[in-house]
Amino acid sequence: SSSSSSSSCQLESTDGQCAATSSASTSSSAAAASSDNRQTPPSSTIIIHHLDPLFTIPSTLILSIESIIDTYALSSSSPLHSLNHILISRGAELFPREHYQAPVGVARRGMGLVQQDIVIGLHLMVEECHYLHADLFNNDNDDDDNNGDDDDDDDDDWGRSSRASHWGPYLDILPQYTIPRLDTFDDEEYAALKDEKLEYTGRNSRRVLERLYYSNDDDDGGGASGGGGGSSSGLSLKTVLQAMIRQKNGPTSLPLDVPETCLRFETFHRFVGIVSSRAMVLKGVKYLTPLAEMINYSPKVRTTVQQHHEKKKGEDHIRAPFDLYHSLSPDNSITVRSDRDIILDDNTASTSSSATATSIQLFEDYGPVDSSLFLEAHGFVPHENPNNCAMISGSSFLRRKSAVGRHDKNVSLVLQALKALHLIHPQVRELDMMLLEDVCVKSDLGMVDDGNTVGRRPASDSIAITSLVLGDSHDNSNNNNSVWNRIENKYGETFVSLREKCLAAIRSEDTERMEIRCARYPGSDGVVKDALRTASGRSIKRYEEDGDTEEKLVLQLQQAELEGRDRLAVALRFRIEERKILSQIANSTGVGDGEKEDIVTEQMEVESSESVGNIEAKLIAFNTFVESLDLPLNKIEPKLVGDGMRIGTCATEDLEVGDAYISLPANSVIDVTTALAGVDDKSSDFASLLRKYSELNTPYNDGFDMLLLYLLHERFLLKEQSRWWPYLDLLPSIEELSTFHPLFFEEEEMNRYLAGSDVRGFILRYQQRAADRYAALSSDLDANLVLGSDVLLDKEKVYWATAIIDSRSIWWGGKRHISPLLDLVNADSQGAAHETKLEDSEDVNQKLAVTRASRHVGKGEQVFENYAQPNYLLFAYHGFLLEDNANDCALLDGLFIRRNDPGAKSAHLLRSRTPTFCIRDLASIEELAHFLRVKHGLASGNSSAANLDDDVRPLLIDLLEGRVARLMEAMSNDVDKETFALPRLNLMRQMVKNDLMHFQHALKTHVLVQN
Repeated sequence: SSSSSSSSCQLESTDGQCAATSSASTSSSAAAASSDNRQTPPSSTIIIHHLDPLFTIPSTLILSIESIIDTYALSSSSPLHSLNHILISRGAELFPREHYQAPVGVARRGMGLVQQDIVIGLHLMVEECHYLHADLFNNDNDDDDNNGDDDDDDDDDWGRSSRASHWGPYLDILPQYTIPRLDTFDDEEYAALKDEKLEYTGRNSRRVLERLYYSNDDDDGGGASGGGGGSSSGLSLKTVLQAMIRQKNGPTSLPLDVPETCLRFETFHRFVGIVSSRAMVLKGVKYLTPLAEMINYSPKVRTTVQQHHEKKKGEDHIRAPFDLYHSLSPDNSITVRSDRDIILDDNTASTSSSATATSIQLFEDYGPVDSSLFLEAHGFVPHENPNNCAMISGSSFLRRKSAVGRHDKNVSLVLQALKALHLIHPQVRELDMMLLEDVCVKSDLGMVDDGNTVGRRPASDSIAITSLVLGDSHDNSNNNNSVWNRIENKYGETFVSLREKCLAAIRSEDTERMEIRCARYPGSDGVVKDALRTASGRSIKRYEEDGDTEEKLVLQLQQAELEGRDRLAVALRFRIEERKILSQIANSTGVGDGEKEDIVTEQMEVESSESVGNIEAKLIAFNTFVESLDLPLNKIEPKLVGDGMRIGTCATEDLEVGDAYISLPANSVIDVTTALAGVDDKSSDFASLLRKYSELNTPYNDGFDMLLLYLLHERFLLKEQSRWWPYLDLLPSIEELSTFHPLFFEEEEMNRYLAGSDVRGFILRYQQRAADRYAALSSDLDANLVLGSDVLLDKEKVYWATAIIDSRSIWWGGKRHISPLLDLVNADSQGAAHETKLEDSEDVNQKLAVTRASRHVGKGEQVFENYAQPNYLLFAYHGFLLEDNANDCALLDGLFIRRNDPGAKSAHLLRSRTPTFCIRDLASIEELAHFLRVKHGLASGNSSAANLDDDVRPLLIDLLEGRVARLMEAMSNDVDKETFALPRLNLMRQMVKNDLMHFQHALKTHVLVQN
């Protein structure tokens, strides 16, 4: 079925796949272009929008493991029992681990992606055998006729009996040749590829397929390469295939001889390649979907706006997952949606006949994968792939260490740091040339799989450490613009001082210090990029010294294409694309590496963007909105208070301790209940979306995701039409929030200004949780259709809503609420802890959320509430600190119980195996001492005071002195005074200072003192 276009097929496209064309419902012939996010060029029309449905394929036309199992019912005699034994029992032995592990979606079948290719490929062989030999298999008992037509004398237009296989028309248009995948290469083609790892992958894939297809008892003797190696019982894919062909024919009184042409390994290999290159993967399950698999590859093009954001602040729009555009319905049909806007050029359209329909080829992005996967699975190499990368050997970054006669006394320390930071296997005992993992580097010098987790950059960290400790200041450059000179000029840190700090950190055995001083030191990003440039240059030089120039490769490719040698052409094209990336990396300039837009200028621009007059105008509109809420009780009003607090609230009359100053009915706040109640007059799709998220049956569903979607809808879609607009308009903008809320902090800034504090790791984990939520929501088709991808795929907008909820939620009745006006009350640490609770009301027939004063407040004075939280929580979730905070403490994190710890068996005595501690008083020190006692297998004391006995005291001293040393080192860093004009950097520095104060106090007052 087709909702907006119909597709036809043309053989062949330039990448070796069937090309789909779309007949758009326009009355003129035109050229078309693809765009993204609805940014339409002049003189053009969008004829298919992003996320518009293209077509839906019913389940009867889709092949998957489940549909094949239904075809060959799992009776005791089913050939699938043997097939399951071959692929599962022998799969662990033959398949690479990453291919063998069963994804969640097919866990009960125990089949990974390669095994699924094999099963679907075998099924296609059965169908083709019956289709090509219709006379042999035309059995009155054949029940494969899904049309319910009892006539048995109607040969169809394809010249073969439709009763033999209703897949005939599809089989006719599939390639009749073997897809030139990696595992079809011969010696000459592998030699042209010049990639040992890919060659091993390809040869091993072929070997595995042959071993599974043949057994020692097969006459073929193991196939083309004579590999054999199958089970001595004779059980093989070939014997299973024969049984499947016979079973499809149904009951018969005569024995059936399967034609040998149906059992050739070459046919098996061809169909496995077809499935591998064409089946889509949804949640770990492969689906071969006719029509959908004919859409050719073309990368999505980023709009000018998105490219500007990326250049300024990094990736702000998530790349939507493949699943978003290919949705599996409850009836197992699959709907395919456009992953871009399809644009018709109006100028061209105006010159064509009105009677001519326009034919436009559709394309889609296959996801963020490099070209080696296209080569391995699809059998082609894209001419344009922004995700392509070039392999650089890990040994390139240990080159100096391996030089003849060179010995570096710091090698053992590097090995120690790499182990401590989990960058190499803990059992490695010697730093050799093969130690560091090879890296795949993109043209923008980004490394694949590096930084997928916030705060975790294994490849970059390994290169940064080895470059600093095993290199020297003249490595990679002999001019005054070397990376080390740039670091010294910008940060005032010399190469020698950086290395000495790193070595000291390694000797301290403090992993936090190691990470900051050895892997994330000032300018480390530039050092890594410089090392990548140097390694790329060396690779190119080595190729050219062997006469292997890029020009020569191009000539070889042209010759291979003229001769029709597809596999050789694919191998050469892969080499050429990789060489292009190496050249781009080697020739890129290092000037500006890691430099961000001037942060002082950025802060000034944000502060000047909203004048006092503008805020006061918004306050007037907000006060009108508050009046419309008709609050039963309200004794506060918002004011522009300044002094870093922006807006606060002042008392409209004198307040005494215990006086109620505001009462809130249910319809005056934003929460799960009021959001759902308020969508009756909005689109039913939005109401359904909110209900879906409010009804999620998860342990931690506190309504956060639903509120986030509601805020995005009201703030960025409805805008002025939203009931809450005067409140939403008063809130800090994205630009304002990004200057002080830690959710927006750059890791590089935190590495420098929060170094030494465990709060840095706390914020990084917070950012990762936000990133996970962002990724999950962005893959929700319903949410994208309701909110639009311009909102939901925009990281800054989603993070804005996340930060608003985290910083402004007020809890009562066990639920979170966003409360206009009450959430404008600023915080201090005086008086009793803030509490809003439900109370009965005599005036209205409902419970009201009432807040009472915790201190005397005079008329016109600002009202404050005590959030009763330590500064690290106020900082992480709200973006501020309090001086003289009575609830303050130092976060102590990173402790855990290992399996081989002496007290591992007693870990059940602890509240957690990975606890965090809030160090501020004797009780917190006793709690820490109890953990250390259990961890180290020390006898427990008879009282809390006994936890500080002499046996545990040395452990406490060592731990706390380590924290003090780390923080004092961080405080000693030279920082430009101008930098402290920025509130967020000043807050980070103050956070480190607070931690140092708490640890010093605890050490001196509670640990070093003798009882």
